[in-house]
Amino acid sequence: DVMKLITATRLALFRAVKEAPGSITDIAARLHRDRSAVKRDLDELEQVGLVTTAEKVLPGPGRLKQVRAAAPRFQLMAEVA
Repeated sequence: DVMKLITATRLALFRAVKEAPGSITDIAARLHRDRSAVKRDLDELEQVGLVTTAEKVLPGPGRLKQVRAAAPRFQLMAEVA
């Protein structure tokens, strides 16, 4: 299941978040990807604990979801029996 989760696109997304945490919109713009596609990928990465999101209240109306890497790196290991 983890191998299906870590695609080249999601790996690039994790690296972008690690390099410069920010809002979903900012990250999508940096990667030249659709915001909704980035949001779906971030949701998947957050479910397995690779990224975290925190909601920040903006002055006036509105909120901002700040995305950060949960760890500076991760390592995948496979064991074949």
